[in-house]
Amino acid sequence: MNNITVFRHVPKPIIGMVSGVNDRRFAVLEESLDWLETTGMLVERFDPSVEPDEVARRPAAQALLSKGHNCLPLVLVNGVVALQGVYPSRTQLAHAVGTQRHGESETGRHAA
Repeated sequence: MNNITVFRHVPKPIIGMVSGVNDRRFAVLEESLDWLETTGMLVERFDPSVEPDEVARRPAAQALLSKGHNCLPLVLVNGVVALQGVYPSRTQLAHAVGTQRHGESETGRHAA
């Protein structure tokens, strides 16, 4: 089973005159992660500003986040960086998870 770890900022809703409006890209990412869970994958979700201990436990995340938060959202598959700095579509997310699952990096080269 793959372990997918996602670091992302949970945005605060924009409050309008009638109701709150959520960030649609974030909502789509969350829906895609929910879908991955239905396929049997373990998906952990963390906000690095709220849970810095979780960043410290993962060297790949710690290395990227020490340079700033431009890498968010950050998706790790079994501890290896699969996606960073983009809100992936469900297809992109599935591809990244599948690619890492077969020992390749997101560029298609075999991981060391």
